[in-house]
Amino acid sequence: MQPRFKLMITFSGTYECKMDPKGRIVLPARHKARLPDASEHKIVIVLGFKKCLTVYTMADWEKKLESFANVSEYDEDGQQFIRDFTYGMAEETLDSLGRFSLNKILIQYAGISGDVIVAGVANRMEIWSKEEYEKNLTPMSERPRLQAIARGVFDQPGKPENPS
Repeated sequence: MQPRFKLMITFSGTYECKMDPKGRIVLPARHKARLPDASEHKIVIVLGFKKCLTVYTMADWEKKLESFANVSEYDEDGQQFIRDFTYGMAEETLDSLGRFSLNKILIQYAGISGDVIVAGVANRMEIWSKEEYEKNLTPMSERPRLQAIARGVFDQPGKPENPS
């Protein structure tokens, strides 16, 4: 049976980190170890759709660039999306200590200073201010509703449900 979608899980886990006064963050070792060797420890950081930053491997970013190339220059909405999506974008190479820098646009957008969260989210990472990340988590009192969402994410058609 074919899965409904193909997704290679690359990053997982949530790590508390510090941003130094120069706007540098050390990428957690577990995330750094998951970067493809071919990437030469290069990452691309863009504004997230929520008040966070999204970090892509160079390979995943290049796939996005291929998609951008397919957008007609006459497609106003598509061109505007590309401008908005890439605004503030930074391509960074990790230094020997595993650090990367954030530019002012990225820092201001996400409201980051000091304590940050670096969260693995499948094929990408997210960088949040600690406060904003905690505000965006599902409250414990509402966690039972996650079961219905989990069914849509994990259950395969024709696969019996696990009655736990």
